[in-house]
Amino acid sequence: MTSPTYTPPATRQTFAGSGRAPRLSFGGVLKSERIKLSSLRSIRITLLITLLASAGLSLLSAWAMKSSFSYEGVEVFALSGEALQSYLLTVSTFASPFLALIFGVLGVFVMSSEYSSGMILSSLAAVPKRSPMYFGKALVLAAIAAITALVLVVLGLAIGVLFLPDAASEMFSVPVLTGALGAIVYLVCVALLGFGFAAILRSTAGGISVVAGLIFVLPIGFQFLSMTGWEWVPTVSNYLPLALGSTLSMGDVAAGTDPGYWGAMLAIVLWAAVPAALGLAVLKSRDAK
Repeated sequence: MTSPTYTPPATRQTFAGSGRAPRLSFGGVLKSERIKLSSLRSIRITLLITLLASAGLSLLSAWAMKSSFSYEGVEVFALSGEALQSYLLTVSTFASPFLALIFGVLGVFVMSSEYSSGMILSSLAAVPKRSPMYFGKALVLAAIAAITALVLVVLGLAIGVLFLPDAASEMFSVPVLTGALGAIVYLVCVALLGFGFAAILRSTAGGISVVAGLIFVLPIGFQFLSMTGWEWVPTVSNYLPLALGSTLSMGDVAAGTDPGYWGAMLAIVLWAAVPAALGLAVLKSRDAK
């Protein structure tokens, strides 16, 4: 009579010494993406260039405007509240159209570096479901871009008050606060736009080319088209990213422009959301390599 064969109980992979099976959480994905992005040299260099460029442009604009308000160190006329608000907005958001390209490049680097370094395979091995990995990268990028943009705007406001102390009285006015918010949202959305196109193209050069084309080259093309007299050209050009950024940096004021402040806010969010959604679709439908 044969004895029954002993079958060992099924074992599960556990953390060392914990007795628990590993469980992947979205919070863990966010933490890993934060560590990964903060360790990239290209990201750190891009952020440093952004800070230096913004401070330099804010100083230049504050000095130029301060000089126009005075003659040989003496104020020519008393500035109204609207003039002080315009001064603060100009100094704090003057760099936004120029820095938009840097934020777009930042978004491209976040995604394209995965493919250029081959880390995308390791990332998907650690997070098999592609959506959490993608959303984790996008959220970390948005947080980094928002914090950086906030620092740039606050630094610009501080420089403006330093050159013209009377402007401090308008620091918390509605136009200044909404203009600062608009500049921050614009830069974050441009970063996400670059992120989305990098996910679609999987190329650093391709992503940067598309971002630069949309922000700087396309408006020039529409300027030439405006000479044709076609009525739809000015309307469409007002919804290009660069024009939307200018509208948002003006703040929530009755400027008579189309779109208005909140319409421009919605439009720039759509500019970011559509490429990001297409990038996710491409990531889920194609092989990682």
